[in-house]
Amino acid sequence: MKRICFFLSDHGFGHIARNIPIIVSAVRNYDSWISIVCGERHIEFAKQNLERMLTAEEYERISFRLEHTDVGLICRGGTLLVDTEKLTQACTDYLAQLPQRITAEAKWLTENKIDAVLCDMPLWSIEACELANVPLLYVGNFTWTELYKEFLPERIWRAYANYYGKIRHAMLYALHNPEMLDFLHASEITKTSVTARSLNENAVAEIRSKHKRPIIYVALGMSAQFKEPVDVSDVPYDFYTTEGVPLVGENVEVILFSTLNTQDYVAASDYVISKAGWGTVAECLLAQKPMALFSRDTVLEDRTTIKLLEEKQFAISITQGDLKNINGIIEKMKMLDGTYTQFYDCAHEVADKLMSL
Repeated sequence: MKRICFFLSDHGFGHIARNIPIIVSAVRNYDSWISIVCGERHIEFAKQNLERMLTAEEYERISFRLEHTDVGLICRGGTLLVDTEKLTQACTDYLAQLPQRITAEAKWLTENKIDAVLCDMPLWSIEACELANVPLLYVGNFTWTELYKEFLPERIWRAYANYYGKIRHAMLYALHNPEMLDFLHASEITKTSVTARSLNENAVAEIRSKHKRPIIYVALGMSAQFKEPVDVSDVPYDFYTTEGVPLVGENVEVILFSTLNTQDYVAASDYVISKAGWGTVAECLLAQKPMALFSRDTVLEDRTTIKLLEEKQFAISITQGDLKNINGIIEKMKMLDGTYTQFYDCAHEVADKLMSL
């Protein structure tokens, strides 16, 4: 039996969500035992999803460890703008903890006879694997280095770059930052497509059956909450929104962050308005939904994602103020005509690569 560990970012829920189908593939298709290391709420999210997707025997081969794994981005209240002062302090504290975490993790990897590791962001796992002589596969669409380089002190982004420079194997998702290649100079690079949690066609049909009008799904993730309310009562659409979205009206239903199957709401909708998070974008691409994405010029990942999607006719870029003209947003989305067949669910591909190490 192969013993595999997933070290996953607890910045938002996109990282844990996109790894769930990879974990499912690894358990179903290989004689494997899986350990998942991530934040408390994210572990609970993973447990609830995996219990629904796996048999009892398969689920018993997964263990969970609660750890705060990543800093990510910290936004100013009510905006999508990065709070550089708070982020600088948080990254400084995080980096100071890494030597101790690396030593402890290397010991854990050795004691638990881990055969391979998938890393989706957490830095200390990279050097811990090097110390324990465990192969590591870095899977993602960016590194924090190229993002932090634009607005944090050099001492921070160079410290991050030092860890990424030790990666030997990397698998890059579609729409990845080209700049990340500068910091994976020692890595064998494999490119792939996108992955997202699978759809429940019955749930999608049930959601759609409740509506006679077109449905719009609006999401911001957990990193920002807009404060100024926008009344959409007179707009001829029905809305599903995540918490923190400022739309109000009898035609608006809020989906709690604890909702497990947000991907089914994406698939049931006619249009999606969202923050440009890679996870939501992947769900939209696989469900073939046109997107309107909030521009965030201060974050390289968002700029890259939106630019590439606009070029391929999958999305338009909008601002917070544009929410006051939902009809205008929809009319622009109706003009999109991208060819979705170029994207596929690559979960099995990633699992196969991980197991090959």
